[in-house]
Amino acid sequence: MIVAIAAAAALAPSKDGLIERWLRADHGHVVARLAPAAATPISPPDLRTLAQREFAVKGRYQLAKSAVVAAAEPWWLQALRWTYKRWQRFWDLLFARVRVGRQGAASLGDVLLVLVGILMVFVVVRLLRNLQIERSHSGPRAAPLQEPPAPRALYRQACDAAGRGDYGTAALVLFAAMVALLDRQGTVNISASATVGDLRRELRAHNATLVALFDAVAAPFVQEAYAERTVDEPQWHRARDAFAMLLQEGAQP
Repeated sequence: MIVAIAAAAALAPSKDGLIERWLRADHGHVVARLAPAAATPISPPDLRTLAQREFAVKGRYQLAKSAVVAAAEPWWLQALRWTYKRWQRFWDLLFARVRVGRQGAASLGDVLLVLVGILMVFVVVRLLRNLQIERSHSGPRAAPLQEPPAPRALYRQACDAAGRGDYGTAALVLFAAMVALLDRQGTVNISASATVGDLRRELRAHNATLVALFDAVAAPFVQEAYAERTVDEPQWHRARDAFAMLLQEGAQP
């Protein structure tokens, strides 16, 4: 391998032989073209001009520190600082003129602690009192219980409705007057969930003689409230007469 490489290198043409072949190949080839071209002279840059051009770009460099604008203090801070300085000046003058020994300083400190404690107790008591007053004002106010409407007042309202020709409303109000009457007489106990059937059963248990009168007043009420049928004038008259007999049977409300 080494002998072959050496033989190939020996057989390769030299540099001068190659140049001679290149010149013979074309008459336009001259030796002057093989010489390297002369380099163009480069003038040294103007550093001052470059620096001025760089600094002329706005916002790229900050050569001078911007002046810091002091924020204006609020008036309450100025007043607090003035008060603090006057207070500090007062204590400086006081202790500069008064000679206080070690025992006197301890006694003065005890007095100041007592005063601070009294002040703290006063502040706590005042805050608790204001909190209690605020809670009492914000709490729900108790409303006085209203007296249930009187049976006779409800009866007059029913008669007024019947006088206007509104027998349905008259039957509803008359039934309310009957229930209030029986409650005042102690015959039935009114509850919010009681139905017409519940009142009838309770009335039968206490006084069965009043059931017929109860049915006469309750019939147009059930017809108006539940069946949603119109109550006519004869039905109203029967209910009104039954209520009048209920008034005569029991104690006067």
